[in-house]
Amino acid sequence: MVDRLFAWLISGIVVVTLSSVPGQHARAQDATAGGQTTISETYPSGSSQQSLLQSDSQDDDDAGNGPASKSDRLDTVDPQQSGQVEDGDAGLSADPSGLVDGGVDTAGEQAQSLDGDPTRGGAPADGDDVVLNENPPAGYDPLLFQIEDLDPYSDNRTPRRLFRQEPYDPVGIKVGSFVLFPEVEFGASYYSNVFHAPGSPSDWAMDVKPGARLVSNWGTHALEFRAVGALSFYNDFPTEDDRDYTLEARARLDITRRANIQALISRQQYLEDRSALDASSVGTRSVVDTDRAEVAYNQRFNRLSYQLRGSVQDYTYGSTEDAGVVTPNRDRDYTVYEETVRTSWEAKPSFSPYFEFAYNHRDYGEAAQSDLINRTSDGQRYRFGVSFGNTGEILRGDISLGYGIQTPEDARLHPVDGLTIDANATWRASALTSVLFNASTDVSETTTANVGGAFYRSVGFEVRHELRRYLVASAGLVYSNQNSQDGIINDTQWAETVGIEYYANRNTVLFGKYQHVDFNGIGVPNDYVGDEVHFGVRLRQ
Repeated sequence: MVDRLFAWLISGIVVVTLSSVPGQHARAQDATAGGQTTISETYPSGSSQQSLLQSDSQDDDDAGNGPASKSDRLDTVDPQQSGQVEDGDAGLSADPSGLVDGGVDTAGEQAQSLDGDPTRGGAPADGDDVVLNENPPAGYDPLLFQIEDLDPYSDNRTPRRLFRQEPYDPVGIKVGSFVLFPEVEFGASYYSNVFHAPGSPSDWAMDVKPGARLVSNWGTHALEFRAVGALSFYNDFPTEDDRDYTLEARARLDITRRANIQALISRQQYLEDRSALDASSVGTRSVVDTDRAEVAYNQRFNRLSYQLRGSVQDYTYGSTEDAGVVTPNRDRDYTVYEETVRTSWEAKPSFSPYFEFAYNHRDYGEAAQSDLINRTSDGQRYRFGVSFGNTGEILRGDISLGYGIQTPEDARLHPVDGLTIDANATWRASALTSVLFNASTDVSETTTANVGGAFYRSVGFEVRHELRRYLVASAGLVYSNQNSQDGIINDTQWAETVGIEYYANRNTVLFGKYQHVDFNGIGVPNDYVGDEVHFGVRLRQ
């Protein structure tokens, strides 16, 4: 009952917020003259060595627009500074400093280099004593995306920031030598297939997603703390209510201009998705706790650089209940230890080929109840790829091809291996259009009888286009497959999405999203389709 009352309270807040938006936008239009828009604050963009959990959190998805003015820091930017641009020319700033608010700034490219690239107009390197790609200071980016070099595929937020190309950057709240970026999202969702299973019923849910980042604004070193939550309140099926959260802390220690140590520690709790490999489509859902600790050492030797990275991740699965029968899931608990070495050669700041080797050990405390076989295994990943850097105006991110294998210690389970593709990259096709490419490959854990794992691949594209400076549309397509390579598991899923975002002002975003999912497993009874609709308002500072 308390949850339902809370849900209705949230609904009231959403209604009040939505009713106030048209007036706010009208006042913003009244403040313009002669077809011009007054920009209340501008920032340099695209800038630093830069998380998730959109960890899929929207506060990590702010667009970058090019390194037009790299020296400005948040604590030195005048909040009252403004410039004039023609309506529709979002990529060109009238401010002589070259600062931009939304869109790509190309005016300064003729006069300055992009990340010191000699081919883009910058001064050429003078001998081996010149550091070609030094660590920028912590204040390099006003949005303070500072700690991004641990894992380029899961931790680097700069490609998604360039992709978002939002008309407004969040301002944040200064707290001593830190800056706080709070955010909260209120919305509603409709699911045509609640349990992700054939013949599943539909339901509505109210959603609340609070989040905040607290980031240091120092000249050297960096600290970042992040907290994100996801709460949902279903109308008919309270077993599907989400009570998820992520707590994360990151740090960077600048040893020299060419070397640093980065570290991350996090705790995440979430209810297992019904579509997960070993999840049940009936009864309660398992509560999954994930604890992660990671440390990386980065060193540059002029054009040559390398990274040594180590991590520990612990997964704990809570029990489930169906019709009074409790099922413990202790046999699914495991810990992953991984060590990685990565070496790259900087042909130029926007093009660095690299090789990466990773070794992992997945340790299970007890044998699976399905077949009494312990799932402990060892794995290797080999990646050859290209990094486009973190500050380019056109391309950012990493793309790689490689090979992966996971070998169970128990010979009764066969190894799982195959070609891998991993990517986290954005292509800014124009000032109005961007393309995001994500890909990941791994071996999924499973306690299915006599199966040692399933080779998992996911590839996704998303296009984002500014219909107007304050109105942005998006469309995406994601393909994923899990295959145990023995005919027992072979699940394929296609997901198509379309979305719209309306930026009423700097602090208020209205959004809507539709997604269609088509799932095909081995055997017709496992197949299902589902449609989801999400809409609401995002408030941020």
